[in-house]
Formats: sequence, structure tokens, C-alpha cells
Amino acid sequence: MQDISYPRKETERVEKEVIPACLPTPNPTHDDFQRIFRNDVVRIVETSNIHRHSATCYKYSKAKPDGLKTCRMRMLRALVENSHIDVSTGQITMRRSHPWINNFNEWVISACRCNMDIKFIWTGSDAKALVYYITDYVTKSSLAFYDMFALAQQGIKSIEQQQATCGTDSAIEKSRKLVLRCYNTIASHQEVSGVQVA
Repeated sequence: MQDISYPRKETERVEKEVIPACLPTPNPTHDDFQRIFRNDVVRIVETSNIHRHSATCYKYSKAKPDGLKTCRMRMLRALVENSHIDVSTGQITMRRSHPWINNFNEWVISACRCNMDIKFIWTGSDAKALVYYITDYVTKSSLAFYDMFALAQQGIKSIEQQQATCGTDSAIEKSRKLVLRCYNTIASHQEVSGVQVA
């Protein structure tokens, strides 16, 4: 494979015009890798990992007596001068020098080239909550309830028309066909995530 290299000045000019997510990960064999890598991480964090409030932040939030709502991402976060471990509780508190930046790992953020929020999971209850969150997220329905209801109604009408032409099935068989038709009608309109397919 041919190594394609461009003069550093030319690539620096292009890098200023392109968002970091669209640029390649820095080459670790480059002589000045540490500086390039550090600059790359800073650019990715500045463009994708600084929190900005949006409607999603207040999706389930109820206003406090003063009229303010709480961001469900728990932003703004307290600054912490030095990382430390509370020996009595085992809680790890990582250094935080900016109140709006999500936790990140510099190697992962450079490789993935997108926003992230990383946290170490210590306890079984935290792990269970995370598994629940991920499962709920990847199996989230793309259809609204009213869409599902309309599709189920479409399945019922289809079965009724079929029964009008040949209505010799027993009540149990009619019920089975009805449930199967409704399920197939809804499932044929449902988007399936890669995790569900796997």
C-alpha cells in the first residue's frame, strides 16, 4: 500500500476548514504525534463534547418554585481541582476543569471522532441501571402509539374482510389469526436496530 503524505502546512490549512469528525485520526508514527494528537483531541472536544442546553435537557423536567428547570444531563457540573478517591465510600471523583464538558477518554474520542460521556461503573446497581438504559435505548420503538394503533386497526379490517369471504374458522383460530395479522402489520412498519438484528 502506498503511503500518501501531504506537506504539514497544507494539511493544517485544510484542518481549519473541516470539522474534526471528518478528519482522519492522527498517525502515531508521525514525529510530532504528541502535539498533533493533543490538538486533535482539543478540537474534537471543543466541537462535539461541550454541552449546550436544548429541549432534550428539559424533556421530563418539572419547573422548580423559582420557575427554573433542571437539566437532566446534570449540567453545569462542579469543578474539581484534583482527582481523588473517597476512602470511606469508594467514590472516585475525577478532575474537572470545565463545567460544560462531558467526561471523555482522549484515545477513545480521537478514534471515534464524536461526542462521548464516559464513566466507570463500580456497583452492581449502577451496572444494572446501565444495562437497562442501553437495552431500552436500542430497542426504542420508532413508531408512536397512535401509529401502532392505526396499523393494528388495519390488521383487524384485513381479518374481517377475510372472514367475510370464508368464515369457517373456530373462535380460537380467528383469535390466533387476528393477533398474528396485527403483529405482522406492525412489525412490517417497525424499524429494527442493528443490535436487535444481531
